[in-house]
Amino acid sequence: MRSKLLVLFLFLSISCFPQGEASNWFFGNRAGIRFNSDNTITTLSTFPNPIRIVTDEGCSSFSDLNGNLLLYTDGRTVWDRNHVIMPNGDYAAGTGLFGDPSSTQSGIIIPNPANPNLYYIFTVDEPHHQNAAAYPNQFSGVYEAGGGTIPDGDDGFNNGLNYSVVDMSLTGANGSIGNVTTRNVHLVTYNPDPAGEEIKYKCSEKITAVQIRNGGGYWVITHFIDKFYAFKIDPSGVSTTPVISQLNPVVPISGYRRNAIGQIKVSPNGKKIAVAHVQITETHVGPQTGGALYLYDFDNSTGIVSNGQAIVTDASCYGVEFSAETKKLYLSAENGVMQFNLEAASIPNSGQFISRKSFSALQLGPDKKIYKANINTGFEDAFLDVINNPEEDGIACNYQNAAISLDQGISRFGLPPFITSVFSTNILAKNLCAGQATEFEVSANGFVQSVVWDFGDGSAFSTVSEPSHVFPGPGNYTVWATAVVEGRTIRSSKNIQINPLPTAFPSSLTQCSPTAADTNILFKLSEASQNITGGNTNLSVSFFLSSQAANDNANPLPNSYPNISNPQRVFARVTDNTTGCFVTTTLDLTVNAVINAPLLLEKCDELNGEDGISDFTLTDVVIPGISPTATTSYYASIDDALLEQNALPTAYRNTVRDRQTIYARIEENNECDGLFPIHLVVNPLPQLRTEDTDYVCTNLPNRYITLNPGLLQGTISDYTYEWSTTPIQTTPTIRVNQVGTYTVKVTTAKGCSKTRTITVLPSNNATIADVVIVDLVQNNTVTVLLSPESIGSYQYSLDLPNGPFQDSNHFENVSPGFHTVYVYDTRGCGIVKKDISVLYIPNYFTPNGDGYNDTWNIIGINSVFYSNAKIYIFDRFGKLLADVDPKGAGWDGNYNNHPALSTDYWYLVLLNKERTVRGHFSLKR
Repeated sequence: MRSKLLVLFLFLSISCFPQGEASNWFFGNRAGIRFNSDNTITTLSTFPNPIRIVTDEGCSSFSDLNGNLLLYTDGRTVWDRNHVIMPNGDYAAGTGLFGDPSSTQSGIIIPNPANPNLYYIFTVDEPHHQNAAAYPNQFSGVYEAGGGTIPDGDDGFNNGLNYSVVDMSLTGANGSIGNVTTRNVHLVTYNPDPAGEEIKYKCSEKITAVQIRNGGGYWVITHFIDKFYAFKIDPSGVSTTPVISQLNPVVPISGYRRNAIGQIKVSPNGKKIAVAHVQITETHVGPQTGGALYLYDFDNSTGIVSNGQAIVTDASCYGVEFSAETKKLYLSAENGVMQFNLEAASIPNSGQFISRKSFSALQLGPDKKIYKANINTGFEDAFLDVINNPEEDGIACNYQNAAISLDQGISRFGLPPFITSVFSTNILAKNLCAGQATEFEVSANGFVQSVVWDFGDGSAFSTVSEPSHVFPGPGNYTVWATAVVEGRTIRSSKNIQINPLPTAFPSSLTQCSPTAADTNILFKLSEASQNITGGNTNLSVSFFLSSQAANDNANPLPNSYPNISNPQRVFARVTDNTTGCFVTTTLDLTVNAVINAPLLLEKCDELNGEDGISDFTLTDVVIPGISPTATTSYYASIDDALLEQNALPTAYRNTVRDRQTIYARIEENNECDGLFPIHLVVNPLPQLRTEDTDYVCTNLPNRYITLNPGLLQGTISDYTYEWSTTPIQTTPTIRVNQVGTYTVKVTTAKGCSKTRTITVLPSNNATIADVVIVDLVQNNTVTVLLSPESIGSYQYSLDLPNGPFQDSNHFENVSPGFHTVYVYDTRGCGIVKKDISVLYIPNYFTPNGDGYNDTWNIIGINSVFYSNAKIYIFDRFGKLLADVDPKGAGWDGNYNNHPALSTDYWYLVLLNKERTVRGHFSLKR
């Protein structure tokens, strides 16, 4: 049987070639390479260089299934496999195609699905703004930025999307193998309104193609402004009616031609479309800015594009390519080459730079590597860069500068595009672990009719479509699959690494019970991981109820697991994090159901807080009967103690005021020896008035005051006392008569103390220095002034020895006459007094014998106050009428024993040497 399969395999390997249509690439300045069947590359642009193509960007080439070159083009001129121009595809001779070497993807070659001799060349022109300005006439001037003139620089028209037909069975007049039979059939990808703007430009520089699944032909897809146009090619030819999908973004026509630049690609599996825009702005003038990369879904059966997603914005994006397995998307932008993970939850956020080389075309090769063109890099323009492992993450993709020499050729911006589905046949392998079955399948963009497998280990070939194979041991193996996909034979290979299984060890966990129960006790299963893996940090462990569940990775147990029996065995699945290979082992769970009495740790409340919170040193707790080699950890809850999570620091500040229970876990050899509740108790401090002031009277040395501890709660007998006296007194109160600072330390039965400080200050009775009297005015006032030695706290009263007293030493509206002021020390050191006189001079008197106002005299003078005062009375002419003794009855209104006239009289009062008062009064009869 093996011999028959070997013959079949040899036959297939002779008659097929992997992705042969893409074997030959011609691009840039006479550059060319060939991909060989052994995945090596041959440089074709060597001396003497036969390659004729010279293009800045657009180019396309096509080979037969065996990798033999058929034709290539720059979008204008078509060359055969011998580099001879086909006569009907010669731009210089006036028979050229309507593409442009300065168009990003000026052309792509598609085979006729039914006739192996016929090939379609689809071309997109460069939509030049100067041609649009001249529409509908031909532009005939000099193109900006060194673009030359017609016909060399351009033909002066924006020709849009067209296709031409090449028949390889014909021989051209110059001996070319094949010739163009139909040239420049126009396809409408714009609003054809002759008065509109779109007809002036007609297309962008983007074109791609993909095979329709299940033998339906091909889709050729282009993009213009905000629409995708998908043209179907089937055995009957090219459908001129496209499937149109309108989606964001809108690429404004006012920014063309720069807005037209950038690649479009369909993913090899035919499910995604990526579009790179160098610019999305309103103007073609100035530097390229505001570009973007968008990703869309593509329905291969209908040609509909949907679900646009912005991957990169505000950056000049040029080249774009998918990895062969459509796991990664690559972008060549102004600031470097980026990789995006198409399997990530957020594709835009998965982007990472793998190179800082500036933008140019990206193209997937038959060897499943991605190649990048070089331009303006100096000597590296004679090389292509390569991404060696496009399916790997980040820098593991192995971006290599100057990897492929072009010898006599020079790279520019462009690389040839292909029908992307020719790269979509891949070998998929699952479970690359020694001793276990590795599962294989072929992934293809189409129906796989049959497949022959060579596992590369000397075993028999297999014709099972999705075989399982056990390799003899760890190592590298090259697996080949020769598949027939919808009538096309494709041979693919895949290098696989069969990895050794990880090493795992059986383990056990012993858990404590907080009660007498021995089931439904929480185990932290990950505590066993260290022993199970032997400390190998590259291994991960998950746990299961049964061995079968562990093998199937079904229903893993939570890490916090309540046991269902005692003892209980569960199963661990140990997985190598790098390879994914796994083994299973056992974990035995045992519960130690021992109840321990609570322990007590007390502290006094903190003086400045008194909130029931204090600092504890947990190691101060003496735990009885533990091994000296055991370890102790502390936890705030039973669950934390059981799961060994959120361990408390030994310097711990309680979080529940006054009383909190925590738990000590005693463990040895990863087994729980005991759980001990610990009551953390914060005892209160005495509640006192901690600061007070009292006074002793310096004028009363035999007067004592009583100092007390200032308790705010509790009774005297609840505490002990210690006064700062000499000798120390321990009574609740003491009596003192001396100025000073006295403290008393008040202590509870739990030994918690607080100190009260009493400052005893001096006080005394007042010494009146003076009484300032303002009289003979409408508002008589009295102000009492004390001497500096008056150090008490005083209040004042006028004529009322028992009060009420006032805080102010000033009295207003005092009546004329004799008064007494009193000064009272509020601290009990005594009262002092002083007599005063307030003068009053009447404005008139009536000496008519009725007993009222019969004499005129000054009120407030007596033998004590102003005893030597004199009063002189004058008439209006200054004649002295009377000399009056103010201590007597006063003037009776007579002069020389005769009644004086009723009129005004003048007075002069000599109160003392310092004070003289003058004025007048009226005599009324």
